[in-house]
Amino acid sequence: MSASLSIRNLDVYYGQIHALRDVSVEVKKGEITTLLGANGAGKTTLLRTISGLLAPRRGNVALDGIDLAGREVHDIVAAGISQSPEGRQVFPNLSVKENLELGAYSRRDKDGIARDYEHVLDLWPRLRERLVQRAGTLSGGEQQMLAMARAMMARPRVLLLDEPSLGLAPVIVAGIFDTIQTINAEGTTVLLVEQNAHLALKIAHTAYVLETGSIARTAPARELLDDPSIREAYLGG
Repeated sequence: MSASLSIRNLDVYYGQIHALRDVSVEVKKGEITTLLGANGAGKTTLLRTISGLLAPRRGNVALDGIDLAGREVHDIVAAGISQSPEGRQVFPNLSVKENLELGAYSRRDKDGIARDYEHVLDLWPRLRERLVQRAGTLSGGEQQMLAMARAMMARPRVLLLDEPSLGLAPVIVAGIFDTIQTINAEGTTVLLVEQNAHLALKIAHTAYVLETGSIARTAPARELLDDPSIREAYLGG
């Protein structure tokens, strides 16, 4: 079910601004890869490019060797890449159930959708209690759970997570990171963008550090946890 994601020599612009410069990232099949960097380093830009929301000027994005760069968003979702975006972006006036159903919009396998629906509610039991509630009335933590569950309804082979801990209480964050590990253990490859570098490095296999649009460092995640320069820059010393 899982897949590898290969980003090669990406150049991405916002108008005249060169946002990503010759970026190459390998997300290995069945692993969690994390992308670290300060605000404005280009992390979200990279995820938006992978998802098809931005078109690269150069380079490619390949899922199991098939180039997806320049394809429409719905084609990329159908190929097996789904994103839980920064800031959740749930549909506030729709119910939890309707949000989840929208996650499966590109699928036609009714039995598979029904199984995945039950599975995401097992992963996030709090959502089961709130199926008829409007998403906009959920707490921040519940909205994050819904955003991730909605992404999983597409049955992704690669799940992109953009700042899942942002603005949430530590006890909620701990639960979300446990669930990320469960999703990965069940066979989904994960690319995680996360400002809480310590938590991200603890669960990831490989880490990349992005600085002003370029890859500054890559290493096994555990190695970066013990690196003094990384500790000073991202882990609060």
